[in-house]
Amino acid sequence: MGKQTARRKAASRRKRFVLFASGAALGSALGLIVGSVLTFWIGEGAARAIQRGLRRLGGDDGRPHFDLLMQ
Repeated sequence: MGKQTARRKAASRRKRFVLFASGAALGSALGLIVGSVLTFWIGEGAARAIQRGLRRLGGDDGRPHFDLLMQ
């Protein structure tokens, strides 16, 4: 394996890492923007009600689990 092949592999890894990092940053930024716009659009009270409903569906009603505290 020559130096050119090793350089190409290093450049390819770097390129993939930069592409992944930029995709993650772009996805995070878009998620924040979309979440903020949705919260503004539907209202903060409605967003909290939706969060509460999703928590209840997931089994977390916001109350402490006393059986876990007694351990």
